[in-house]
Amino acid sequence: MLRTLRCSPGPALSILPLVVGLLLSISIASCGRSPVSTMAPVRQTSSTAVAGRGQVADDLRDREVVVTLAPGVDPATIASKYDAVLVKDGADPTAASLAPAPGETQAELQLSLASDPGVLTAEPNSWLETAESRQQSFAFDDGFGSAATFEEQPAADAIHLNAAHEVALGQGVKVAILDTGVDARHTLLWSAYAGGIDLVSGDNDPTERRDFKDNDGDGQTDEAFGHGTHVAGIIHLVAPQAGLLIVRVLDDDGRGRLIDIVAGVRWAVANGAKVINLSLGSLEKSDALQLALRDAKRSGVVVITSAGNWGNDKPEEYPARSHYVAAIAAVDASAQPAKFSSYGDIVALSAPGVGVRSTYPGGGYRLWSGTSMAAPFVAGTCALLAEIHPDWTLSQMLDRIEGTTGKVRGKSSSRASKFGAGILDAGAALQPDLPSNIEPAMPEASTRPR
Repeated sequence: MLRTLRCSPGPALSILPLVVGLLLSISIASCGRSPVSTMAPVRQTSSTAVAGRGQVADDLRDREVVVTLAPGVDPATIASKYDAVLVKDGADPTAASLAPAPGETQAELQLSLASDPGVLTAEPNSWLETAESRQQSFAFDDGFGSAATFEEQPAADAIHLNAAHEVALGQGVKVAILDTGVDARHTLLWSAYAGGIDLVSGDNDPTERRDFKDNDGDGQTDEAFGHGTHVAGIIHLVAPQAGLLIVRVLDDDGRGRLIDIVAGVRWAVANGAKVINLSLGSLEKSDALQLALRDAKRSGVVVITSAGNWGNDKPEEYPARSHYVAAIAAVDASAQPAKFSSYGDIVALSAPGVGVRSTYPGGGYRLWSGTSMAAPFVAGTCALLAEIHPDWTLSQMLDRIEGTTGKVRGKSSSRASKFGAGILDAGAALQPDLPSNIEPAMPEASTRPR
């Protein structure tokens, strides 16, 4: 076993099964609740435009149009052409958001932009959100969080992580996490932090932050705080030597603007990510994001997303239903389907997503349930494979991973069969790359040492 235990759980763990069992039942019930609403309430904020007509009024913020521009097209020029306000650009030269001029509607501006030869896509600047904040699944502390219980948790055993680590640890691979940010000072994450950007606040510090406000009006305050740190911890658990690129695209309520998600994907590709984890989604498809995901795939970047927490095969989340990504459903550590998990044709495979223990801001550990927790197990496994096969595409990764999955078990075999190719088995996925399974190639005569 290559991972190092930092401390022992102590004698209190003798009651752990009873306590965790009770708490997990509460968590699963929380995850399975019906969503408060299908569409998240919009947030009114002010923003200073970088070009165009100056200050953006609050009532214009939710009337923005996101555009993807053809190469060489200047966003400020486009804004001026249509007397619009350039609200946001800079992180990605091909994407920008524009607000309509006074007296013009969002639909009118969108129609004008869509007919411009320099504009590839034009659509409203919609919201994307974590499935957990939408269905109100919360992180909780069972009192047993430690480095040891994190590393030796049932989810790690379920995917045979120790066997995978005999082959690879993710060395030299960068994984981008587009989420709520991260606590890069966490004792388990600081050494893996490989840089980042905050596209929400517009700076280079992607630290998780909370404002102690209910910005989305769902009755909860900062419900997604810690989500990004939790996802980062899972990837670090699976690929402990991979570098983590942190892109803050979601606020502490778990919601983010389309313009930031699009720019985040392109920023990750430009900064050397081999794998991107998107534990977020929306019910609306986005042309701009689809284009960014297409370009990521063409660049050889592997994108993994959460399938959603609808507990059914409908509705289907986006980008989970994009054919440029692999969508991951959730099961528990015993391979039983998670009651809250989305399933169906969009799902590539499943991974542990019930009561997963991971890092939390402030140096602690918490349990969380959701498909957002399942996706990073697969993203981390892709990082392990990328260490050995740096040129592999998403299709090649899935061929290996899906061909080595375990069986999802459930009372209903028909429902279990809708959880993709099966449950992730990282150990089996890496097995063909064990040194003992690979015959060394004979060197050419001219290159043999003398």
